[in-house]
Amino acid sequence: MSTVKVVVDRDTCIGSGTCIQLAPGGFELDDEGVAAPLESPSATETALRTAERSCPVRAITISA
Repeated sequence: MSTVKVVVDRDTCIGSGTCIQLAPGGFELDDEGVAAPLESPSATETALRTAERSCPVRAITISA
């Protein structure tokens, strides 16, 4: 997997958990119920990009 940078906009995230379902090992919900990318994700780049596209509020950004 190529190295990608995953960013979650904390102000936009609603904590739906879609990213966790689509890219297990890529995200977690923090103590405030907001998604946070894992520092060393085990999710594939394809799964991470699927989570990015599927976020209901477009809070996830992935860059190479």
